[in-house]
Amino acid sequence: MKRLLLILLCLAAVATARMSLQVDKDRVETGKTFKLMLIVPLQELPAERGVPQLETRNGFTFLGLDSAEQVIRPDFEDMFNSFFGGGGRPYKARVYSFNIRAPKKTGSLDVGQIEWNINGSVRTISGNIPINIQRAYSDEAVSVSLTPSKKSIYEGEQFYVTLGFHTYEHFEGGLQATDMSTGNDFIVHRGDLSTMEFKPVEGARREMQASAKFAWLSPTKNGTLQIPPFKFKYTKRGEPKIVEEKKQMGGMSFHSQSIKQESVEAETQTPTVNITVKPLPAQGKPADFSGMVGDYKFSADFDRTNLKVGEALTLSISIKGDGTPGTITDPKLPDFSEFRSVPPENNISKKVTGNKVVTTKDIKVFLYPKKKGSFEIPAINYSWFNPAKKKYETATAGPWTIEVEKGDAGTEAIFQGPVAGSAGPSAVQKQEIESLGSDIRFIHTSAAKADTVAPYKSVLFWILFTAAIPFYIAATLLVKIRRKRNSNAALVRKGHANKQLKEKFAQARKALEAGDGKGFFAALENGLLNYLSDTTNLEFKGMTRPQMKEELAKLGVKEETIAAIDSWLDKCAFVRYAPVTATPEEQKQMLADVEKLCEKVR
Repeated sequence: MKRLLLILLCLAAVATARMSLQVDKDRVETGKTFKLMLIVPLQELPAERGVPQLETRNGFTFLGLDSAEQVIRPDFEDMFNSFFGGGGRPYKARVYSFNIRAPKKTGSLDVGQIEWNINGSVRTISGNIPINIQRAYSDEAVSVSLTPSKKSIYEGEQFYVTLGFHTYEHFEGGLQATDMSTGNDFIVHRGDLSTMEFKPVEGARREMQASAKFAWLSPTKNGTLQIPPFKFKYTKRGEPKIVEEKKQMGGMSFHSQSIKQESVEAETQTPTVNITVKPLPAQGKPADFSGMVGDYKFSADFDRTNLKVGEALTLSISIKGDGTPGTITDPKLPDFSEFRSVPPENNISKKVTGNKVVTTKDIKVFLYPKKKGSFEIPAINYSWFNPAKKKYETATAGPWTIEVEKGDAGTEAIFQGPVAGSAGPSAVQKQEIESLGSDIRFIHTSAAKADTVAPYKSVLFWILFTAAIPFYIAATLLVKIRRKRNSNAALVRKGHANKQLKEKFAQARKALEAGDGKGFFAALENGLLNYLSDTTNLEFKGMTRPQMKEELAKLGVKEETIAAIDSWLDKCAFVRYAPVTATPEEQKQMLADVEKLCEKVR
């Protein structure tokens, strides 16, 4: 009775068979060809019919159509479903095979729609055919992009580049930057990548992507400039390989095949970015052009216009703009020959605001009038080129009239202290000399005489005195040498360089043991920069990368050593701010490599 029921179910399944769509591959890869098969049981095949037409979209390319009769045999799932009334028995069908090339894009994409002329009427067989397109195992598992905000700019104009990552399903991790140099033709402000977050790609759950503004750059010359490729290494899943195994058991040979995939090391890089840099126009350039390119604000004013001889006068200047990051030129100041002055105070700061790095420079000039009178201070101009408006702009502050009255102690009391609340260095205050009108106190001599013999008349005294002379000379020389050494700040700094470097390496090892990757690379970066600064008495932390290379070359450091230092600083900066890091073994090797690099600089 059960067998009869099964037969009836199978007959019912054949009777209710309908056309279906199948893909000939379990994995459809980007750029590769595949077949989309329209399967129509013969008993369902219309007598009056045309040829099915496929209208592709989303980058799919139709290559041709094949048609043949085939016997469709059920797979395991169909056999399971046969118990519940589904198809589970072989049947004859007409198979229309559409040959298609997949696009370069990954994810679940709609191939298009199939239309078929049946009995004189065009019918839509399927209006939405989703196919999951995946990256080929032979392709890169990570694609990295570097996108500039502008490709055509003026010399000195600021622009930014966005660093983007896209990981595919065969990416296994270990992403690490090996070279992130922006070249020697730009002044660079690097961004903070610590907030970069990888998110799933819509329509492709096994893919992740992230992007962030990596750096703001300003070209130092005109022409066609290049940002070299950023290079990375990582680990990915390799291509499937058929592994054959032969075994002997009981005098019989067994042969088996299996598919294995192993992890492999891979590299990737961004394409070279070309930037067209236009020279600044000569027409309309002011005589006092400052060299700045961008949108700037300028202001200048004195803290007072009435004062006395000996009091301080402060000129405050503020310049703010979005040109070259971290750099602002000084305005041309008037002739202050009627005033005594001290070196001005400069304060430069920069901050990322929106899509720009805004640099602010505050200048304070302290002036002391030499005499009383009325002094005319001419206006101060500051000019720049505005690329958005494609023209030069000038801001003006002043002029001013300064009224100076006679000081309380006369015009000769130039260095009196400034009044309360005035800015600037404190002036030296004149001190009066007071005489002591007390009586002279006499020293009374003693009438008693000493009974002992004078020490210098002793032979032992002269022996000890003579022996002490060499020790005195040696001690004097040592004191002079030590004082000379301590007075030489550069020499003292160089002497402490190795000690400071050992402390930074100790911090790096401590961070390595604690699993703090960012702390490890921060200690390495600071250790390398501090060591270079201490051994050369130069401040490398405040230099741009091109300036650093130039200074090291002047000191006679080899080109390969300079290139290695530049590469290490790029690597440390990236790993500190990016959500990727190296393995503990790689970090240990990096620490050893940096130690060797420091030895080459000595």
